[in-house]
Amino acid sequence: MDTLSDVKLRRPRVLLSHPGTGPFVQHAARALHEAGLLAAYVTTFSYQPMTALGRALRTALRVAYPDPDGQLARRKVVEVPPELVRTHPVPELLRMLPVKLHLGARAADLVWEPTEIWFDSIVARKHLKDADAVYGYEHACLATFRAQKARGGLCIYDMPICHHATTARWVGTEFAEHAELVTDYERHRMRLAARRNRRKDQELALADRIITASDFVAESLVNAGVPKEKIWIVPSGAPPVDTSHRAPDPGRFVFIVAGTLSVRKGTHYVLEAWRRLAPTQNVQLWLVGGWQLPDAMRTDLPGTVVIRDTVPRPELYSLFDRANVLVFPTLAEGLALTPLQAMARALPVITTPNSGAGIFIRDAVNGLLVPPCDVDALTNAMARCMEDSAFVEEMGHEAAKTMAAWQWSDYCAELGRRVGRWLGAPGRCDPPGENLLVSTETLSCDLKTCP
Repeated sequence: MDTLSDVKLRRPRVLLSHPGTGPFVQHAARALHEAGLLAAYVTTFSYQPMTALGRALRTALRVAYPDPDGQLARRKVVEVPPELVRTHPVPELLRMLPVKLHLGARAADLVWEPTEIWFDSIVARKHLKDADAVYGYEHACLATFRAQKARGGLCIYDMPICHHATTARWVGTEFAEHAELVTDYERHRMRLAARRNRRKDQELALADRIITASDFVAESLVNAGVPKEKIWIVPSGAPPVDTSHRAPDPGRFVFIVAGTLSVRKGTHYVLEAWRRLAPTQNVQLWLVGGWQLPDAMRTDLPGTVVIRDTVPRPELYSLFDRANVLVFPTLAEGLALTPLQAMARALPVITTPNSGAGIFIRDAVNGLLVPPCDVDALTNAMARCMEDSAFVEEMGHEAAKTMAAWQWSDYCAELGRRVGRWLGAPGRCDPPGENLLVSTETLSCDLKTCP
């Protein structure tokens, strides 16, 4: 491996690894690629329809799904050239088994952990050659970071969610005060939390730089003892703004909740607010995502409530186009992508500062911010929307304008600039000494000119 002085003479090489292919991962890879830094993007499975594996999976899924291509589309890597993608599909295929066989969340979780660790070990053994830096994600890069440090290389850690101590504080309080919320699945996760969190802390300790998407995450890290000099805030981007398909039914008002339906996401507060509102028949509540609350909580709900499992992203966007407000009262996030995706469809959001979306949302201008765990504030915000459809529509217009100003392309340019300058990549001429911990106020004023 070259020394750091050698790296100055050529463009550095960064290896990015993640078991999945979510938008935040693919755009991080794209950022590195566009900056001329990406050596490879290592993942488990990338769906390629014309390969033998792609055809086999499509045939297998046709038994359970009428549109197998729609189910597999989310596993396509489209943001970087295919020749830069390295795949190891076995861990992911094993992880998918309990999900596709409907064995339950606990079985899926028990398979997830060893397959993620297995993937990490594969990356550490097979992919570090000539990498000046590795770019990894929480719980999926400990072996990779250790191997990279042994080579004298650098480690970049991307944290899409806040530090586990902050999550435990918010969610743990809910479980302590409302024992009825604790399911068997949550008890299972609590038993494993200490071991899993130790792994995350070990990864954090090895990181030379930590990428966060919001000041909420950055603050959680500083509170956990992480030096703020290590932390960069680079907000996630929004998908292309598209309001051309927006068509809410004028005869009804729809609140939609999307994502995992759990205590951490604050879904139980939505259900309590809904009971308090006792809405008329022309007001509906749509719950879309994997249900992780006690089953009793979805019984005897007033009014019209539609509950659906997770849907492919294009279908979710179609639901956004027909809804009036996204309700997202999360207790602990990083920068949740769901609110940004909704705002890009001109769908205003009711959320909390803990979503990280306060970096974009101006209260009562392009959305509504309510305190976490405050059912009174959430109920009042929902009632205000029900009573003033013109106010909701105007917030939606403003939300789309906000997201048009910070797209994934902006995120890619900013992330590539920071990593390139830090590694001393040729052509990077930004001045040194930038304040790495950027405030929400700075970002909210002008995302494109933040330090």
